[in-house]
Amino acid sequence: MAATSLAALTATTVSASPVMLAGSGSEKVHSTQVYLMQKDDISVVTVLPDYQGPLSAFAVIVPVPADVTVERVKTLKREYTDRVAHVSAPRFAEFWEMDPCDEEKLEQDWERDLTARADTGFLGTVKTDPAKKVAKEMLLDVEAKSKSGEYKEMVIGTADEIKTWLSKMKYDLPQGGAESLASYESAGYKFLAMDVDTNRMELVGADRATLSPVRFWTKEKLSKLPTRFGLPSAAKAQELEIFTMVPGQRMQVSNYETKAAPTNLSVVTEYVESEDKKYNLKEKMPEFYAALQDRFAEKNPNTFLLEYAWPTEDCGNPCPTEPLLPHEILSLGADVFEATLPEEVRRPEPPEITDEEKVKLEAALSGEKTKKEKKEIEEQFEADRAELAARKALIERNKYILSRLHYRYGAAQMPKDVELGPGAAITGGVGLPEGEFGEADISVKPDKENHFQTRFNGLFPNIAVVKCEAPKHHRWGKAPRSYRGLRKIWVAEDLARKNRTRATVEKAVLTTFPTMGLPGRAGMEAEKTAKEEAEKVAVAASKEKGGCGCSNAGVARGGLGAGLLMLLALGLVRRRWVS
Repeated sequence: MAATSLAALTATTVSASPVMLAGSGSEKVHSTQVYLMQKDDISVVTVLPDYQGPLSAFAVIVPVPADVTVERVKTLKREYTDRVAHVSAPRFAEFWEMDPCDEEKLEQDWERDLTARADTGFLGTVKTDPAKKVAKEMLLDVEAKSKSGEYKEMVIGTADEIKTWLSKMKYDLPQGGAESLASYESAGYKFLAMDVDTNRMELVGADRATLSPVRFWTKEKLSKLPTRFGLPSAAKAQELEIFTMVPGQRMQVSNYETKAAPTNLSVVTEYVESEDKKYNLKEKMPEFYAALQDRFAEKNPNTFLLEYAWPTEDCGNPCPTEPLLPHEILSLGADVFEATLPEEVRRPEPPEITDEEKVKLEAALSGEKTKKEKKEIEEQFEADRAELAARKALIERNKYILSRLHYRYGAAQMPKDVELGPGAAITGGVGLPEGEFGEADISVKPDKENHFQTRFNGLFPNIAVVKCEAPKHHRWGKAPRSYRGLRKIWVAEDLARKNRTRATVEKAVLTTFPTMGLPGRAGMEAEKTAKEEAEKVAVAASKEKGGCGCSNAGVARGGLGAGLLMLLALGLVRRRWVS
């Protein structure tokens, strides 16, 4: 099965968001991203709302566990959350048919050797003299970072304390806001309220802005997210994206149905929107995926999409960018975990000196040097070894499974707060195209490790004239050296702002996917054949009745009966392929 069912759902009622806005009362949350890092019994949560409304002063209110204090809250750089979203986004992968006469080994983009050699002009990773080589870990940034964002003041308190503060700031709660505060206070929450400096917001439209991510941590192993709290500020339709990073564990929504996103589908490379307008599908990945997401929701109501589950030390095949870096993982919450560790764990003793290190030290000590200079070199050498050991241990300790869960919802689709739980390891979206049409394995299967990604494959057949006696056809790999197009991985991001009706998924997807009502290439060809046969039947019927036998724009002039025959034939084909 291409979509793996992972849990079950019950009733429905209203839309919601984990963020409430207070100001003029008309502010709305259009989309929200929630990032959860968990290790042992500590949880670090980062919330990123997308604001829509008047650009006058307002406040953001978020429910927090009772042990959260202002000292446990910080503002992050938007680039860190953007990187997580980009790494895990649904992606478009290009597969090119190799020259049938080429004897080279089939290679994919993610398998390329990026080492620079003397016989190439490629500026990649350079192999250096071992005596001068610096360990890659020593070149990485391993410091957690925060920023002073657009929040002028932060307070944490009870429902009454927050209402008093809002009154002092002359902010109004939206209709139903006071009831929501009372409800979540009775459930054991306190509330983080932040005064927004609208002059420092990042505008994305006349009345829309994205705020800086806000991070807090708690000594609770959180499993429930207060997604209904922001109901009074919720837009009619919005996106909820949940990203989790847990050591060795994929996460899923346990109290709603969760299904793996359709993956490894072949799609057209050039999409025709109308007779006079067409575009490359990869450049319109957000619009295409938004339409596919709506189709998925139609076929699977009240269901979360699992779009990604992969170790953070890697980022998929293909990877749209580099894997998450140590300072990004630390900034998103790993620094909190690190602060709980004893010094001997954070700064372990370096291992025995290696032969390579001895060569490096001898090279550094060679030449005319005083005893003091040699001592300083030796001390720095030992300090570097200790730092390298600490960095390697840091990186090894902070490996996580990044899971991405996605839900677009409106009224009647968020009856209860989202609860998260562990899911079994799965693999999907990684099989390679094979055969004439480049069909790939679309199944999602249990596995020992998590390697699941949402990938769509664009196929580029080789059109060169075959000039060898034993050609090898239909081998799909990386782009040829002669390709001069933009070499990047296109992803589906920022869906809340994209046109959701531009792409017609039936015309874009070439893989047959009956549960989504997608006929694929075979269905398209069958429909074309049925249309041609219907036209022949219509023309024949017209001749029998003494008509001219001619047709216009595919419709016979044989009267109503011939037209009905054509429609009937097309209907039979559509019933065959659309479930």
